[in-house]
Amino acid sequence: MGHPPSLTVWRYLVSRDALLTIIIPVVIYNIAFLQWGAGVALLITAIYSGVLQLISRWQGYLPIIALILVSGLSHYLYLEGVILFDIHQESVFLSVSGAISTVIIFTLYSIKGRPVIQTLAEQATPALKTLPVYGTPQYVRVWNEVSLVWILVYLVKAIIIYLLSRQPGLPMDTIVLISGWPLTLLLVIFSFRWPKHRWSSLAHDNAA
Repeated sequence: MGHPPSLTVWRYLVSRDALLTIIIPVVIYNIAFLQWGAGVALLITAIYSGVLQLISRWQGYLPIIALILVSGLSHYLYLEGVILFDIHQESVFLSVSGAISTVIIFTLYSIKGRPVIQTLAEQATPALKTLPVYGTPQYVRVWNEVSLVWILVYLVKAIIIYLLSRQPGLPMDTIVLISGWPLTLLLVIFSFRWPKHRWSSLAHDNAA
């Protein structure tokens, strides 16, 4: 099967794709939000996303951009007084809605046969396409396993955050913070380590 190419978290985080699809949109949204509010921030981010898509014509940007836009829309609706599931605390609302958005988008792309993490990893590490297993059911199955973990973790996160928010006296802002970027970073690390482990196992099984 061949030795799996170097697939690292750092390689993706410093890649052009991470800059264009994650870092710049987040910075744009937050600056615009502080200056003009959620509505204008959402509009500016949507315009940036549309221009990026027209210039790049790479469909891999769409899921990440969709996540950012859906999160921004959720924030806008909350500030406009749209309350879902009787959630009144802003941090809890954004955490639950963001987790549900992730579950929906990851599920849709997995059903389409193009798991989100697979698309991002292949763009960050083109050498993945040189693997003998590339394009085979085994290759896709590994990425579906990764996607399923993301879906389950974020589904559980949404449920737990919601249930904890119903309990009085808990420091929900702290809980939401801990379940935010630290959890996402752990999932990103898993997403780069698990495929290498699985491909090594498959290579060993085929050699046996």
